[in-house]
Amino acid sequence: MMETNEKTYKTSLENITKTYLHGKVPPEEILQCDAPFVKEVVNTRHITTTTLLMLQGIIMKSVEEKWFKEYQDLFPPRPVEVEPVETHVVPRKPSKTITTHLHDSQKRGWIKMISFIKSFCKYRRFVTNAKNLQELTDFIYLEMYNNKENFSSSPTPSARHTPIYPSARNTEPENGEIALVKRRIFGHRIITINFAVNDIYFFSEMEKFNDLVTSAHMLQVNKAYNENDIVLMRSKLNIILKLYLISDLPPKLRVNISESQKDIIFSAITEGHLDRTIFHGAIMSVFPVVMYFWKRFCSWKATRSYIEYIGKKFEDGRNPPKSVYKYPPWSGGDHTVLRFSLLRGIEWFRPQHPRDVLTNSLQNYQKYPKKKKRKNNHAKSRTEVDDSLSASQY
Repeated sequence: MMETNEKTYKTSLENITKTYLHGKVPPEEILQCDAPFVKEVVNTRHITTTTLLMLQGIIMKSVEEKWFKEYQDLFPPRPVEVEPVETHVVPRKPSKTITTHLHDSQKRGWIKMISFIKSFCKYRRFVTNAKNLQELTDFIYLEMYNNKENFSSSPTPSARHTPIYPSARNTEPENGEIALVKRRIFGHRIITINFAVNDIYFFSEMEKFNDLVTSAHMLQVNKAYNENDIVLMRSKLNIILKLYLISDLPPKLRVNISESQKDIIFSAITEGHLDRTIFHGAIMSVFPVVMYFWKRFCSWKATRSYIEYIGKKFEDGRNPPKSVYKYPPWSGGDHTVLRFSLLRGIEWFRPQHPRDVLTNSLQNYQKYPKKKKRKNNHAKSRTEVDDSLSASQY
């Protein structure tokens, strides 16, 4: 079982390296293994977990070949036993109850597996639509204010929550400190809710990079591979690293992966790897977080739709604080702002007055479909409605 604590992992790795690889006694002698791979590991600057596991397997084979035979000879030979008369015993058939139980458990397992795969396929189709993706990120934003399941790890207990917006990274409070909101999910894993939206985009970008690797491999097979493909993949890597792993804003790591996984990604890139193994560990770490929030989102959406269908008011237990801004946080306020984001590109915001903000809010509200009202005796005739519509056009 791998160590999950970062400090313990690094300390153990340093002790192993100093004791067995960089000690006074040569590593071939202390490890009792003359394989060339041992010398390669000694000269390696950065030793990863995968390298240690490979070295462990080679040493086990070498020690087994050298000492296992002598170890067996230490024990006395077995006394010769008289073979009893064999009696043919007819193997008992499992009872119908056991067979039925095994069949039912296997069937339930397959049903859960199929439903899980269908749920993930539904998620991939859902996030391809920008409007649906915005709805999902808004839901995760509200999860930061779920006080029943969250706990804060901010240095000061009075620190405010720091929401994370889909089109930008975390905004820092005035004092420069970020109130990180934590939650324990399945597997007793603790994640940071502030980075949950980043996890969704990070997962999507890693999949896109893997698609680039696959297409580059196909081009290489068809002898159409050139330097532009390498430049494209390296540019994609730099964007991912700059946004999520070495951000300009603290903290630098802005996704729910460990520091050791980040170091593995850096070491793989430094060694010149451009394949699907670069982000394998990160995908396996982020995938449960994405599916956790996707499952909660589907349940929340179904509950809200049912309650609204029966005519009741849906009450959400998550209460975000009311905005104290004079202008919306995405506008420039009294100043003109030029902003760039990967989601929307270049955006130009002109100064807005509160009256304009109110007008825009009303226009956005009118976009939502309204419920049909019953016709009454005082309803307008069709000709009157047509006349009013034609007059409004002019």
